[in-house]
Amino acid sequence: MYISELTMHGFKSFAKKDVLHFGEGITAIVGPNGCGKTNIVDAIRWVLGEQKYSVLRSGKMEDVIFNGAKNTKPLSVCEVTLTVHNNKGKLPIEYNDIEIGRRLYRNGESEYFMNRAPCRLKDIQDLFVDTGMGSDAYSVIELKMIEQILSETGDDRRRMFEEAAGINKYKHQRRSTLRKFEATRTDLNRISDLINEIEAKVKALALQLKRFERHAKLLESLIDKEMSLAFLQIHGYRIQVQPLQSRIEELNHLRNSNVSEESVHEKKLISLQTVYKDQQDELEKFRNQLSDFNDKREGLQNDIIIWKEQSRSAIISMDRLVVEQDKINKRKNELQHHLFDYKKVIRGLQPKIDSYLNSYKEKQFAFEAIDNELKEMQTVLDSMQDKRWDLLQKLSDKKSLFDRTNTIIQEKTDNISLLEERILDLEKDFQSITKQIEINKNTKTSISEKLEKNKNRLNKKTDELEKLQHEKQQIDIQEHKVSVWMKSLKSKCRFYEKLLISREGYPNGVKDVLENKDQYKGVLGTVGDLLKVGDSIAPMIESALGEYAKCIVVKDRNTAINIMDIARKRNAGKLMIIPLKDIPDDKPNTANLKSDDNIIGRAVDLVKTTDSIRPLSRFLLGNILLVKDLKVGIKDNSLNNWDLVDEKGTFSIRGMIINNSNGNNEAGLIGRKENIKIIKRDIINQKIQFQKLQMQSAKLEKYIEKAKQDSVHLDNQVEELSNGLAEIDGYLVREGFQQSQFTESIVAVKKLIKENEQEIRRQLLLIKTLKSELANEEQILNKHAKEQTKKSDDLIKFQSKRDQLHQNAQDLRIECLNLEGQRENVIFQQRTAEDLIKEFSSRKSEIDKEMTQLKSQDKDLKKSIQSAENKLSEINGLVNKQESILSLKQETANDSYRQIEEIQAQIRSEQKNREALLEELKQCELKIADFEQRINFVNERIKDRYDTEISDNMIVDESESELNVAIARTERSIENIGPINMAVQAEYEEESSRLLMLSEQRDDLIEAERNLLDTIQKIDSIAREKFQSTFENIRGNFEKLFGMFFEGGRGSLKLEGDPDPLEANIGINAQPPGKRNRSLRQLSAGEKALTAIALLFSIYQVKPSPYCILDEVDAPLDDVNIGKFTRVLSNFSGDTQFIVVTHNKLTMESANFLYGVTMEKQGISQLVSVKLE
Repeated sequence: MYISELTMHGFKSFAKKDVLHFGEGITAIVGPNGCGKTNIVDAIRWVLGEQKYSVLRSGKMEDVIFNGAKNTKPLSVCEVTLTVHNNKGKLPIEYNDIEIGRRLYRNGESEYFMNRAPCRLKDIQDLFVDTGMGSDAYSVIELKMIEQILSETGDDRRRMFEEAAGINKYKHQRRSTLRKFEATRTDLNRISDLINEIEAKVKALALQLKRFERHAKLLESLIDKEMSLAFLQIHGYRIQVQPLQSRIEELNHLRNSNVSEESVHEKKLISLQTVYKDQQDELEKFRNQLSDFNDKREGLQNDIIIWKEQSRSAIISMDRLVVEQDKINKRKNELQHHLFDYKKVIRGLQPKIDSYLNSYKEKQFAFEAIDNELKEMQTVLDSMQDKRWDLLQKLSDKKSLFDRTNTIIQEKTDNISLLEERILDLEKDFQSITKQIEINKNTKTSISEKLEKNKNRLNKKTDELEKLQHEKQQIDIQEHKVSVWMKSLKSKCRFYEKLLISREGYPNGVKDVLENKDQYKGVLGTVGDLLKVGDSIAPMIESALGEYAKCIVVKDRNTAINIMDIARKRNAGKLMIIPLKDIPDDKPNTANLKSDDNIIGRAVDLVKTTDSIRPLSRFLLGNILLVKDLKVGIKDNSLNNWDLVDEKGTFSIRGMIINNSNGNNEAGLIGRKENIKIIKRDIINQKIQFQKLQMQSAKLEKYIEKAKQDSVHLDNQVEELSNGLAEIDGYLVREGFQQSQFTESIVAVKKLIKENEQEIRRQLLLIKTLKSELANEEQILNKHAKEQTKKSDDLIKFQSKRDQLHQNAQDLRIECLNLEGQRENVIFQQRTAEDLIKEFSSRKSEIDKEMTQLKSQDKDLKKSIQSAENKLSEINGLVNKQESILSLKQETANDSYRQIEEIQAQIRSEQKNREALLEELKQCELKIADFEQRINFVNERIKDRYDTEISDNMIVDESESELNVAIARTERSIENIGPINMAVQAEYEEESSRLLMLSEQRDDLIEAERNLLDTIQKIDSIAREKFQSTFENIRGNFEKLFGMFFEGGRGSLKLEGDPDPLEANIGINAQPPGKRNRSLRQLSAGEKALTAIALLFSIYQVKPSPYCILDEVDAPLDDVNIGKFTRVLSNFSGDTQFIVVTHNKLTMESANFLYGVTMEKQGISQLVSVKLE
């Protein structure tokens, strides 16, 4: 797996789209400083999800977008795409090529792609976890990172080791599990609080439930008594209803007998009413006919009257027209006479008008000449008036200024008095605030002393609390370790017990014997069970015993033969037996052993057993010697007579190896029973220790809680005092500010007084100047006024002369206009007379026409009147005849009406009797309805109160009064109980079920917490084992590679600090040849670089990274070390793809591909590639 392609567009200095094709082996990237080589490294980091902009050498993430250059605009987006060739299937994805993309916009929005499909950053991180390809993996090494890798803290170093060990996913799982554990613990605490709250609520509801049950019993008794009382009431009402119902039946019988008599009268009445109706209809018919005759008669009479009136009106109109014609003739003659007079008057007026008009023109010319002279004099006078107004205005302005100056002097004087009073007030306020500041300073000193004391007490209490919490934490850690160790021991014990029960490792025959001891008499046990051996040498003893460890031990040979026969019959399987009595009593090898670190000891001396079994121990182990290393022991000639077995379980008889054990004692046969006893004993001891630790933890928890309460109390006091101190400080600041304000105000007021005094002096000088100017201005004004008065008098005289001329001209003009008006009036009268003569001639012809029409109309009207009077006489005869017939018909109808009234009187009398019966019947029915209503009221009251029906058959022993007394007593008892929660039963059941549910949830959470702890322990165990194994491998590789880089030098790795490998620091001991330095700081830059490279490639030997980017890490190396560096690169390039950013020519020579980065245009990087053969 390797990077096959990198595409950049708009990333940092790569403004245009650039593509880098990488192959397997070594690729070198070269170019001058500042051309953008490291930007390629940043692009790879960025596309793999790097989120720290400082790692990308930027002030903010948007800085990775191309920011523009000379003649090139900045871009708004950048994009990088990385193609990984997954030819070895290391990535958990089915594709051979995976394309990872990232895009960033100026607004901060970021997008991620996988095979050009949108995805999340987490998807990319999960894809590359524990592959060595993440953005923070050990795949990218810069020169500055060498110091970080070799730093004292070693966080980066540890991260590389964890990545190599592949435990990052375990750490993620552990963090996730811890978060779940904390969430579970939080939920558990919350549910515990809820359970406590609900338990209290359930107890309260239980008390309410007892009151509710007593209330229910009393209510049930009340219902019984109310039902009995209601039954008695209803029964009494029904007894009173029965006589009323009997009376209603009698009344109904009487009413039915009267109905038949009424029906006879009603039939007769109906017959008479029918006859009467017919008579009325006939009368109505005659009345209508008579009405029609009357209408016709009335119409003819009206027509005659109208026609007579019209005839009279026509005669009157003809008389009027004759009179009008006479008037017109007379008026026409008069007008013709007036026309002659009008023409004569007009001829006499014209000479007078001409004379007056000529006189008016002469007077008007003289007036205009004198008027022009007057206007010139008025202009001179107006000029003098304007000058006078100017002088008056100046005089007025100076008088106004004089008055204002006096006013200003008075105001300034008043201001000085007010300001002096203000100074006195400010000085009083200043003294008052000074006293208050002194009081607050003393208060502040007192509060500060109290605050300091409380802070010291709080610090002591905090230190005490931290000490107690630290002790509690240590005890919790010990408790956790003891708990883990107990679980481990229990697991181990169960494992051994399982082995002991299953007889695992034994032949079938031995298993059969051990499982059926009642059929196999005389069996003492197996060799492995009878020998007691420590854990450390058990594998060695088992290897030495070999198949003898599986042998059955019996008392004697006969027992052994019997057991063999039984086993053969049972087809038990393979079986080996050792008869204890027949074992030769050989003495063990007692040869003296020299003092040697390789020798552990004689097997016989190290194995414990009983006296009866000791011959068996000497027989099997008498000549066996335990050593650490078999190779060293075989070379020692003094041990030739011994059978040797080493720690790895390799067994040798007289220098010949006959057995090589796998060294695993997990399923060993030796000392199983003894191991179980020891483990159980250890478990008991651990339980005791665990209980002690729990007691100590509980005790410390109380102390911690007490210390917390004290701390909170002291903290509240400190906070109160701090708030009080801050409040006093606020007061002092405000009062100090007020004090300074008062001082400034006093100075400002004094300054104002001084300014006012200066202003008064300046205004007094101005008044003195104004007085002399006012006297001079008044003198000039008086002189000018005299001249103006003289000119004004001359103007008035001349104006009087002009007015006289104007008046004469106007009089002539008026007289002329009057004469012209008389002439126009006469002309108007002349025209009016002529028009009237014309109108009179036209009216005369109209009168003649109207007279002819009126005469014809009068003749027609007389004929119509005569015809209408003849018809009127006929109709009068018909009307008289019809009235006689109508009178006879009316008398017959009146007789029928009297008969109807007599029958109706009889019917009304019968109805009164019937109504009396009905009234009595109604009263009875009302009484019955009242009783029924009472019964219904009782039923409804019982129904509303108790939702039940009253039985029709009840046996009641008490009377109504007794029941009323009992009901009142029961109601008082119910009232004494007080208000009742009627839903308490449901609430109690609901809260009880909720309490049960929460208790089950709490148990589930406790179980989940236990499971999460087990999961964390399991994760820790797996991660610890992986890390320890990886570390040992890297340590061995580092020692070899360091010796290769520094011939004669020594380098090693070790775990320091915490005994837990997952928390321990990784120390590096690097001593180049001839140096005994104790710190990595004493190494030169080149030595540091080689040490870091040796560590990096030691990791690659354990877990090769798919690719490795080395950014100028060879800069500190000389040519000799560059040669070593390139050789190591070549050796590892088969498993790892190397991308090297370098300036060194020797490094370039070792590359398979060469990319050059240049800047033809300033600020824009460009690529040039070369494939080296």
